[in-house]
Amino acid sequence: MSIATIMPAAWLRRRWPWLAVAMLAGPVAAADQVGAFRNLLLRNPYADPAGGNFGRGIVGGDFDDDGVDDLAIAESGSTRLRIALGAAWNLPTTSPVIPFLPSTVTTPFQSGVLASGDFDGDGRDEIAIGHPFVSVGGAAGAGTVYVLDRAANGTWSVQVTIRAGGTFPGSPVAQAHLGNALAVGDFDDDGYDDLAIGLRGQVVDGQSGAGAVMVVYGTAGGLAAPGARLFDRSNDGLTFAPRESDRYGWALAAGDFDDDGYDELVVGVPNATCPNGTDRGGGVVALAGSAGGVVTSATRIWRPGVLGIGGDCATSGGFGSALAAGEFDSLIVTPDDLAIGAPTTAGGGAVHVIYGSFDGLDAARNQRLTPPVRPGIDSSAARFGQVLANARLAYECAFITCLGHSLAIGAPFTDVDGVDAAGAVWLVMPLLGESSLDPASIRPILPKAPLRIAGPHANEQFGASLAVGDFNDDSRTDLAIGAYLYDEADATDAGAVQLLYQSDYLFVDPFE
Repeated sequence: MSIATIMPAAWLRRRWPWLAVAMLAGPVAAADQVGAFRNLLLRNPYADPAGGNFGRGIVGGDFDDDGVDDLAIAESGSTRLRIALGAAWNLPTTSPVIPFLPSTVTTPFQSGVLASGDFDGDGRDEIAIGHPFVSVGGAAGAGTVYVLDRAANGTWSVQVTIRAGGTFPGSPVAQAHLGNALAVGDFDDDGYDDLAIGLRGQVVDGQSGAGAVMVVYGTAGGLAAPGARLFDRSNDGLTFAPRESDRYGWALAAGDFDDDGYDELVVGVPNATCPNGTDRGGGVVALAGSAGGVVTSATRIWRPGVLGIGGDCATSGGFGSALAAGEFDSLIVTPDDLAIGAPTTAGGGAVHVIYGSFDGLDAARNQRLTPPVRPGIDSSAARFGQVLANARLAYECAFITCLGHSLAIGAPFTDVDGVDAAGAVWLVMPLLGESSLDPASIRPILPKAPLRIAGPHANEQFGASLAVGDFNDDSRTDLAIGAYLYDEADATDAGAVQLLYQSDYLFVDPFE
């Protein structure tokens, strides 16, 4: 007689959720892939899909203020932005006859950099689109950010255009690439979302590619130039001098790591110099929020192998290339935590997790995750940690405590079943009642059946983009996975987005 026979399923799930689902669902497949129930493949919908790279950028948000999350999908090969408005339906009992109401918006330039936030407080999320390679005033690659707003009648328009110079700080600089990264947070706790914008190629103190970040604040009229400010290695409150090719602003994240009500701004500097002054293992800089916005009075820097952080700076690669802030603890009230991708670290990449405290980010419980060894999966060049996303991807509660956020880790260059760069996404779950992620829980999502994307396919780069949202309004977060080099019939690199809906089994239960 098995444990599942003598112990109620609910008790097993509360006590040992991963053990319970494994016993109740039957044997685990060879690669131990997580399950999927009524998953959807969103294909490139256009008549000329070849080279469109549909899914190069994806983001969730409520763009029509109906309480159901929507999905925006960018093509890096065109100026089309696909808007898929979510619809309410019950996963266990109905089929998604019309899972989304789609439309297309034309953007000023090609881009795959997206973020969403309610910058004007009207209840509808706007979409910020970074165009880092656009020329401005004769400066090639200076970059621009457009913010698109959907009116109540469904009409989309550009709410604001953000460029260095003019009413915004700075001036256009060739190859500054303003808009290469975007992050949304409320840095001044005024109820309006604010936007942080990366300029990874900005020249600072004569150093090419040193990088910078522009912060623009939300108002009742949307993002506005007054109060906007540039931050870089020369003015961020630290004593580090800018260096050529630091790439300050390569990645960005916002989170309240000390639970004081103000979001902090975290800046990825993936080419930052190690303490030995020679190797460039990378770093992240955390700037505090305040009633006046982002300030430099309590800035901190984190690097691998330094100040108690796991790993070794000299042998790490790209620490700070991707960032995600989320509440990974399964406790009742906790500050946000920070996940940091280091995708070019030897061995296929790594992800570091630093946990928040009421004094801010604290190295005491930090973790370093690396791709596990699984049959049929070669992670030696996977770029594990190139993309990160977090959300409550496992619906599990006991009493008044629920599972914290899970971490989704994109590894788009993973070889699957001998197929080069097919790509993979790894999920790491928290355990109920615990205060950290559980490394033993890490499991893959692979581009193969029963996922609709099937495969694996060579150079598909499944996991090159990630987005989360409750797209069917069942109070459970779903996961969208971009594969922008997916081939559709004879259309090379058409691109696609694989959507996984959360249910009682998805993200918790293995395939039977």
